[in-house]
Amino acid sequence: MDSFLVQKVDLHCHSTASDGTLTPSELVELAVEKGISYIALTDHDTVSGLDEAVSKGEELGVNVIPGIEVTADTSFLGEGKRELHILGYYFNPNSDAMRQLTEFFRSSRVKRNRELCGKLEELGYPIDYNSIVSRYGENFGKPNIARVLMDLGYYKDRESAIDFLSSLGVKREKMNYREIFHLIREAGGIPVIAHPVSTKLNYGELYCFLKEAKESGLGGVEVYHYRHKPADVRIFKEMAGELSLFVTGGSDFHGKNKPCISLGFLNLTVSEVSLPLDCSTTIRKT
Repeated sequence: MDSFLVQKVDLHCHSTASDGTLTPSELVELAVEKGISYIALTDHDTVSGLDEAVSKGEELGVNVIPGIEVTADTSFLGEGKRELHILGYYFNPNSDAMRQLTEFFRSSRVKRNRELCGKLEELGYPIDYNSIVSRYGENFGKPNIARVLMDLGYYKDRESAIDFLSSLGVKREKMNYREIFHLIREAGGIPVIAHPVSTKLNYGELYCFLKEAKESGLGGVEVYHYRHKPADVRIFKEMAGELSLFVTGGSDFHGKNKPCISLGFLNLTVSEVSLPLDCSTTIRKT
């Protein structure tokens, strides 16, 4: 068998630049240990870890694909606990379009985090916004606050802590998915729907949405994800084929913030994804 076909890939992972627990360099080092040839650093709302990851990848022989994950507005999907996450790949992180995208989500996240920490303080929890920033940086998320609540002994597991935080009803401003597609495309990238099961759409509804989204610039679907059952993988792959969308997949690794999810545990190879891995992985300076 051609050795190219057995190269392992993980196109969805997070570092300390957002809510992961490994630095970008440590993430690349772990990829070497796991025998992974291609990884995409897809931190939430930021590209601040890419320079470090790409540099370490060049040093250790790992192909690091520039990536990001952002959360789109879901009001158009109707009521219910629905999420629409969008991954971007192969964009120029130094472009005006990517700066516009990340600045929108940075300011939205900061506003939400300040309000959420304030509400926790009002409820009697010793949670101070500045202390969390000093521990995790400005781009922290609910998993980081959940970790603080667990360390203080209020919750035993991450899921319960995050459910509690979500119940407080503090939301952040989100961008329409069409505008997200536009900015990722403007930056030279490929927009992909992440873990589509989170939309809570049935297969028929999801197909119609993907078809419409493609007309607005969608480039691919994350077919492989730890939340996807075998039937989901099969059907999502069929949808991607019918709509001529790229097939991607990844572990959604967060380190200790998702202790049951290890980097590369899906054992994906380059033959199972159709994202153009031959694209240049060098971050362009403009």
